[in-house]
Amino acid sequence: MRAIDLVAVALTLAALMPPLPSSAETISLGYLVTDVITAEALINAAEIQPPQKSGKWAGDPTKFFAGAFSAFLVHEAGHAIANYAIDTDPYLKSVHYGPIPFFTIEPGRQLDDDEHAITSSAGFAAQFLTDEWILTQHPNLRNEDEPFLKGMGTFNFWLGIGYAATAFAGSGPDERDTKGMADSLGWSEFEVGLLVLTPTVLDAYRYKHPNAKWAKTASRISKLAFVGFAWTN
Repeated sequence: MRAIDLVAVALTLAALMPPLPSSAETISLGYLVTDVITAEALINAAEIQPPQKSGKWAGDPTKFFAGAFSAFLVHEAGHAIANYAIDTDPYLKSVHYGPIPFFTIEPGRQLDDDEHAITSSAGFAAQFLTDEWILTQHPNLRNEDEPFLKGMGTFNFWLGIGYAATAFAGSGPDERDTKGMADSLGWSEFEVGLLVLTPTVLDAYRYKHPNAKWAKTASRISKLAFVGFAWTN
């Protein structure tokens, strides 16, 4: 607080104080100093505002959607890296989800179940690793001005929810990741949907409740379980 503001507060308080006998002047001065200090503390406290909500698209649509697109690329990069790592000679294949055109990264040769489990789950693995990095480096992300990271996290959340929903419904193109995992693991697609949904929901809870240690622990365990089931079949 500026000195001139303190002087103004002091003069105002002095004007409001009732007249005191001369014998009490020293005590009056002590009260005045105390009142000035108290006034400064109250004003400083009033200036401390709680974190403000950044509004739609985290306050910056460009950065938010750039983050969302980056998360999409990370997911697809996971598939690409896994395919190249086991030398499947991958290629892009056009698919449709109803009227919506899309593409998938397909292996160029026949895969055994272990290989298929790795390539079909690699996108989720990259997605969960990204979420873990974000929430570890920015545990209070909800209250931070980070539209890019919020865009990534939002995309990953809805992608996980969407994949779980299609797995529960058993709908979508045959090349969908959850069906590929189910076929290679010998599981039902509903079970794979639960495997995808669990870390997705736990990370959303961590975002809203950064001090919930149980959620952080459970989320990490669920991600390790995902990789363990998919990659050590």
